[in-house]
Amino acid sequence: MNAPSLLILTSFALSSSAPHAALRADPPLIIEGARILAAEGDRWLEGLAILVQDGRIADVAPPASLKAPGAALPVEADGLFVVPGLIDLHSHLLLHPYDEASWNDQVLRESLELRTLRAVPAARASLRSGFTTLRELGTEGAGWADVALRDAIAAGLIEGPRILAATRAVVATGCYGPSGFDPRWDVPRGAQVADGVDGVRRAVREQVAAGADWIKVYADYPRRPGHPSTPTFSPQELEALVDEASSAGLPVAAHASTDEAVRRAVLAGARTIEHGTQASAETLALMAERDVVLCPTLAAGEALALYGGWDPASGMLHPRVQAGRDLIARAQTAGVKIACGSDVGVFDHGTSVRELELLVDAGLSTTQALQSATTLAAEVLGLGGQLGTIRKGAIADLVIFGEDPLADISALRRPLLVAKGGRLALDRIVADPWRPDAEVEREVRRVCEELLEALSGGRFEEAEALFAPNAVIAVDVLASGERRTLSVETFLERARAAREAGPIREWIAGRPRVLFDHAIATVWAPYQLEGELRNASGVDVFQLIRADGAWRVVSLSFTNRPG
Repeated sequence: MNAPSLLILTSFALSSSAPHAALRADPPLIIEGARILAAEGDRWLEGLAILVQDGRIADVAPPASLKAPGAALPVEADGLFVVPGLIDLHSHLLLHPYDEASWNDQVLRESLELRTLRAVPAARASLRSGFTTLRELGTEGAGWADVALRDAIAAGLIEGPRILAATRAVVATGCYGPSGFDPRWDVPRGAQVADGVDGVRRAVREQVAAGADWIKVYADYPRRPGHPSTPTFSPQELEALVDEASSAGLPVAAHASTDEAVRRAVLAGARTIEHGTQASAETLALMAERDVVLCPTLAAGEALALYGGWDPASGMLHPRVQAGRDLIARAQTAGVKIACGSDVGVFDHGTSVRELELLVDAGLSTTQALQSATTLAAEVLGLGGQLGTIRKGAIADLVIFGEDPLADISALRRPLLVAKGGRLALDRIVADPWRPDAEVEREVRRVCEELLEALSGGRFEEAEALFAPNAVIAVDVLASGERRTLSVETFLERARAAREAGPIREWIAGRPRVLFDHAIATVWAPYQLEGELRNASGVDVFQLIRADGAWRVVSLSFTNRPG
C-alpha cells in the first residue's frame, strides 16, 4: 500500500501566584477588546482592558489609562468574553466515574497511590475546563490525599485548581460504606467514624490538625444497602461538631438529603447543605432565614440515572432528575441561595459545567447559574471580592470564551484561555495557535493510527468511516516521479488490490508532529511499510477536521520511497 498522508488544505494557597513566583516569574498580562463580566456578575462591560500583574488584577480601566509595564503580554480578545475563574463547591478528585469502577471498588480495591496519581490529570482537566477553585468534599477512603494535592498544586509541582480540602469527612458508626459485608469483618470505611459529642469533637480536631480547610459531616445516610437514608447524628452531636469546627475557624458542609437531616444540620450551624433533595418548604425557609446555601449536585444525580440505564431521549425524566428540578423550584420559592456544587468525580472531571447547564434547565437564569459558580461560590468560601469577580485587587483567575455564556450557558464548555493567579493554564489565544494541547494531540494521533491499522488489517469499511466526505488522497512516488490525487473510493480499491497480492503492514515509525488550529489538525508522521512484495517508508501528512464531536480525515498525502 502507498502510505497515506494529509494534504494541507490551508488554513491552596489563596495567594495563588505566591508559591509559583519562587519557581518562575509570570509576565504581566493585558487583556484588550473583550467584553468583561461586571463585578456583580450580571452584565458585560465594554471598552475596558484588564491588567494582570503579580497574580492579581492590577486594574480594570480604559486601555489608554492603563499603566502597563513594557514586558506585559498582550491578549487580543476582540469579540470574546471574560469571566472570573469558575468555582465548584463539591468535587471529589480522588474518585473517577462510577461507570468505570463502582464506588465500593474504588475504595476497597484501588490503592491509595493509584488513586492519588489518577487525581493528578483529574486536577489538570478541571483547571483547563475553567474551574480554577474546587472545594474537595471528602477523599472517600483516600485519607489525607486531598491535602497533598492541594499543597502540591500550590507549590507548582502539578497543575490544578486551587483546592480547599475537607479531608476524610465525618460519619457515624454503621452509617457509611462500603457496606453489605459479613458483619464479622471490619471493612475499611470511606470516611472517619465518630460517635457522641466527644467523638465528633475529636474527629474534627484530628482533621483540622491534618490540614482541613472545611469540615464535612454526613448528617444522613442509608443504614443498610437498599434502605432509605435516615438521620445519623443527633442534634447534640451536630452542634458539637459545628462548635468545634468554629473554634478552629472552619465552616461545615453537611451531606443531607432527608428533610430531618437538613433541618438538624441547619439548626446546628452548617454553612452549606449538599444534595438536600427531600428538604421541605418549611426547612428551606429556615435555610433562607439562616443564610445557609444549597449545593444541589444535579449533575451527579443525572450521571447516576444515566449509569442506571436512563435514556434522556425517551422523553421521560428519571425520578432522580425530576427530584432535583423539584428541589430547585422549592428552593427558589423559599429564597434559598443556590451555589454550584456538582459532585464531580461521580462523572468525568473537567465537566463540572454540566451542573450549571442543569441549574438553567431547572429554572435558574443564565445569570444566576453563572453567579452560582462565581460571586456566590466565592462568598460561601469567605473569599468574596478575592475570587469569583473581575475587579481591581482580586486574584487573577480569568477565563475567556468565544461565545456569550449569559446568552447560552453551554458556552462555558469551550474555554479559549484559562488563567489561575495570572498564570496561563490553557491558551488558545496568546501562544502559537498551531500548538495543540495534550488531549487534542492524543485524540488526532489515535485517529491516524486507527486508520493505518484498519488499512493494514484489510478492514476497509472501518477505514472509510474515518474519512470525511469528499476527502482526497495525494501521493508522491519518489522512485518514478509520479504524483497523483485520488478519491477515497479509488484509493481503497487500490489498497484492496495491493492487499490481495500479500499482507501489508504500515505504522507510524517515529514521533509525529501535530499542528492545530481550532477545529483543524495536521499530523506530520514518518511511517514504515512492510509487505511480501516490497517495503517502503516516507512521510504521511494527515489533515483532520472536527465535526459532530469527532475527528475525521479530510486529506491524506504521502511520499513513497522504496525501503
